[in-house]
Amino acid sequence: MAVVRAEAIAKAVDSDAALEFWKQRAKLTDREAKAMGDGAKHRAFYVSGLARRDLVSLVSDALEAAVENGETLAEFKARIADVIDAQGWHSYRVENIFRTNLQTAYAAGRYKKMQAVKESRPFWQYLAIMDNRVRPSHAILHGAVYPTDHEFWSTNYPPNGFRCRCGVRTLSARQVAKEGLTVQKEMPKSGVWTDPKNGMEYFVHFPGADKGFRNNPGKDWLDGLDLKKYPDLSPKSYEEQRGPASKRPKPVKTYDELCEGIKERCSEFATNNGVTSVVVDHEDYFMATYCDGRFMLSDREFHLSNGRRFNAARELKSAWNSLAEGKKLSWEEEYSIESLWHEITHNRQTRGFMPSGSPKQAMMEVVTQWTARRSYQELIEALGGKAEHQADIIKNGLGYGTSVRRFDRLLEVLGVKDGILLPKLQSLIANQRTPEYLDCVKEELVSLSGAKKSAVKKALSNLACRVDFERLLRDCGLVS
Repeated sequence: MAVVRAEAIAKAVDSDAALEFWKQRAKLTDREAKAMGDGAKHRAFYVSGLARRDLVSLVSDALEAAVENGETLAEFKARIADVIDAQGWHSYRVENIFRTNLQTAYAAGRYKKMQAVKESRPFWQYLAIMDNRVRPSHAILHGAVYPTDHEFWSTNYPPNGFRCRCGVRTLSARQVAKEGLTVQKEMPKSGVWTDPKNGMEYFVHFPGADKGFRNNPGKDWLDGLDLKKYPDLSPKSYEEQRGPASKRPKPVKTYDELCEGIKERCSEFATNNGVTSVVVDHEDYFMATYCDGRFMLSDREFHLSNGRRFNAARELKSAWNSLAEGKKLSWEEEYSIESLWHEITHNRQTRGFMPSGSPKQAMMEVVTQWTARRSYQELIEALGGKAEHQADIIKNGLGYGTSVRRFDRLLEVLGVKDGILLPKLQSLIANQRTPEYLDCVKEELVSLSGAKKSAVKKALSNLACRVDFERLLRDCGLVS
């Protein structure tokens, strides 16, 4: 193979094109980016796990300054010191964020310049740095030549991984002929790469970009959304261009397809382990979970005292397809989404031992159900739909009905509003172990209402018991 020399496009890529690319990137939280799907994620700036918008903006602004002013890693760290402290980031991760995003910005700027000369230089050659740090999956592509518009460059334009140092050079037809290069037509296939320095052989299953880097930000920038029209891309402006269809799930025909869809689209919300498995059974529950990523959906039909019939697995499959088609959800379909959200909420909790049937276990289920009914719209919206029946589901939802209605009655008596309590219970779920819920909720309600601790604790401890709850409230002095 001919010796590859460094080559410049009309002029070296300066910061202008990179800065132009960076300024048109969206600033999204981790959840917003994941809810939008891959197309939007490739057009946006977000950091995995970074949920606060102010911190996202701080990191993005610091990276923009680095592109514009040529600032160093040390200067970047100083600019985002508050984020590093808040997130507990290791210096290795900070360096990855810095280098990967700057490489991406400069690569996008270079891609734009390469597009401008593609008529005279219609071929591009992949170049790896062939030293002892090169990845076999990148090295195996070294020297490969593809036409500028080949699909290869949609998924393999560098950077192709954290700390990737690969690059691309443009070639004219005359250069290709003179250097005896072969223009590839097919996507690269798995094969063996031999390290020329030591003769060691590596079998490469997936040549090219690492997982999470199989995209081309420059191509997305130039060929995708009209970012000049929407320079501050946000969830709202993305919806204006793509519509809710951008979030809709794929339609499913079988329960197996539904289970795979849940794993794909709902894992981000189940923050303990994601969704690792979903099975459909015929057990005596709507849905269940082991709280470790395993979910169960029952296809048993329940005849309810309110005259409704409910089959959780069947209704969830129907809801999935309604969302896929952009249709409004029926009450039963929407409640199946709420039921799934309930189990997802369990997969965000830190578990601890609680005796079966104990007040602590009952409190854990009430907290989970109560918050799920008031927040499941997050999942529906992430799937491109809208909650149509939430007010009725809050009042007449099926799961743990008696316990939740008693809890609502207690809140009414104490004068505690849903909007005040909801974020407090969501914080409880995020930060406390489940056996501590009973005491934590008691303290919260006492603080919000001024009621006696003993009265509030007795009421909370009897939410699931066979008692006359109104009489209990009177005996506790909470109602006259």
